[in-house]
Amino acid sequence: MEMKCSRIITMAAAFSAFASTDNPNSGLTGPVDPMQPILPVPSMTTIAGRISVTGVGGDRLVELRDGFGNVYGLVGSEASSLARVDGGDVVVRGTFDANPGFMVDEFEVTAMNGHPALDGVLQMIDEGFALRLTDGSLRVVPGLAAECAEHVDARVWVTGWEEDAEAVQSGLIAAV
Repeated sequence: MEMKCSRIITMAAAFSAFASTDNPNSGLTGPVDPMQPILPVPSMTTIAGRISVTGVGGDRLVELRDGFGNVYGLVGSEASSLARVDGGDVVVRGTFDANPGFMVDEFEVTAMNGHPALDGVLQMIDEGFALRLTDGSLRVVPGLAAECAEHVDARVWVTGWEEDAEAVQSGLIAAV
C-alpha cells in the first residue's frame, strides 16, 4: 500500500509541475485577467509581385501574384490605393490576419509598364517637380507634364525619369 501511495504522490507532483509550466499566463508580468484570452500578435510579412485588379465596386478584387505564382488577395485601406496601380510591380508589407487575404499596412510601387518606378509624394520646387520618397529624400523629376500640378502633395508613381524627358510617365496612387 505504501508503494502505491508514494507512486501516487510522485505522479501528482510531476503532474503539478507539468501543469504549472503549461499555463499560458506564466512568464507575464502584471495582473492577468484569466477570463481574457492572450491573443498572438500577427507577424509582419513582406511580399513582392504584380498587382491585378478585377471587378468593380463591391465586387472589386485586388490581388498580388508573386514570382512563384502564388496569388494573394489584398485587403485593408491600402487595397484601394493598390487598385490604382493595376499591372504594376509592388512590395507590400502586412499580415495574414485577414480572412481571407493579406492585410496591407504599407506598400511601394517599384515598376510600372515594365519600367522601374519611383513612388513618392509630388512636390513643386523651383526647378519643376520632385518626389519626396519614403526614405525622406527629395528626387527631382524633370520632364513631368504641367498637368501634374493638380497632383501636388499626392502620392504618385513616375517612370522614365532617367531617360529623355519625353519618356516620363506618371500616375496617381493616392490623393491627400
